[in-house]
Amino acid sequence: MRTVLRFLFVIPIGYVAACLTAAFAMLWPFLELDGAAALDPVMFVHTSFYFAAQAAQIGGVAILPWAAFMIVTELFGISSVLVHAIAGFLGGLAIIFLAYGPDMVPTSVETAILVAATTFGLVYWIVAGRGAGSWRRRSPSPAAEGQAQ
Repeated sequence: MRTVLRFLFVIPIGYVAACLTAAFAMLWPFLELDGAAALDPVMFVHTSFYFAAQAAQIGGVAILPWAAFMIVTELFGISSVLVHAIAGFLGGLAIIFLAYGPDMVPTSVETAILVAATTFGLVYWIVAGRGAGSWRRRSPSPAAEGQAQ
């Protein structure tokens, strides 16, 4: 039952949380909210719409590569925070090279993409990646069997 719950709820919730956090990390540097603009309800609706659209865009772009990464980490039980952070960072680099090609990318946009991608990997690890492969039954090692006797 734990395995079913992990694959039906924990992993998808981790993916959605990672998309939302990456959208926040992507948009936050570009928001210019001073005192009056922060309280404006129209600005709040616009910002909420941009946030939802950015999260949907990130989720749509990342679903296939991240699904392959999730399958590999679950099958091999790779639950390292460093592996997830590096995977997110490399995904961000791939997005920059695929989206912009040889053109010059503004440094602020490049930084926002890399921070958002790394944040994506870290948040996924916090929610679901720490338990990668925990659903598999592990047979005790021969050394552990010898100590138990």
